[in-house]
Amino acid sequence: MTVPGKGRESFAKPAWTGKQIDNTESGRQIRLLKIFFSRCILGSGTKTRTDVTDIVDQQTRSRMMSGIRGKNTKPELALRRALHARGFRFRLHSKKVHGRPDLVLPKYRAVVFVHGCFWHRHEGCRYATTPATRSEFWQAKFAANVARDNSVRGALLDEGWRVATIWECALRKPEQISVAADRLAEWLVAVGDTLELGENEASAHVREGEDAGSSR
Repeated sequence: MTVPGKGRESFAKPAWTGKQIDNTESGRQIRLLKIFFSRCILGSGTKTRTDVTDIVDQQTRSRMMSGIRGKNTKPELALRRALHARGFRFRLHSKKVHGRPDLVLPKYRAVVFVHGCFWHRHEGCRYATTPATRSEFWQAKFAANVARDNSVRGALLDEGWRVATIWECALRKPEQISVAADRLAEWLVAVGDTLELGENEASAHVREGEDAGSSR
C-alpha cells in the first residue's frame, strides 16, 4: 500500500540559468576571485591600479568568469527593491526593448541599466581595473563592451527612450543605494533624457545629508 504523499516522490533538479561554476570548486574559485579583485585596489579613497597580474591560469579564469551573472546581480536587486519601495513599477530585461535594459518603465518612457564598473569600464572608477596578463584580449573585450553600450544607448535615445546608467560602485552601501534610488526617482518624474550615477555622485549626496544634519 502506498501512503499518500509518500513513496513516489520526485525531487526536481534546481534550475540553473546560464553557465555556473562547478559546486565542487566554487568555494576555491570564489576565494580566488576575491583575492584577484582585492588586488585591483590599493588602500582606500581614489588610489587605483590599472594593471593587475592574474593569479590563475587561462582555463580556470575562463571558467570562473563564465559563472558571473549578467543580470539579477546583487547591485541590480538592491536598486530594484529600493525603487519598488518608492512606488515605481517596472519590467525586467524586456526583449521588446533594444538592448534588454535591466529595468523598463514604460509610464516614464525610461530604461535603467545597472552596469558593473569592471566589465563596462566606468571611466575614472577605482574598480575599472585591467588585468596585466593577456592585455590584448582584455582590451579587445572591454572595447567591444563599451562600443556595444554606446550603440545601445544611442539607439534607445533615437527611439525616444530616456536612459539612466547606474554604476555598481554607487550601490555598494545601504546609504548609497538610498541616494541612488532617490536620484533615480527624481529623474524619472523630471524631463531629462539621460542620467549617469556613480560612487562620487552618491557619496557626495550622502555627505551633503550628513552636513545638513549636523548643522541643525
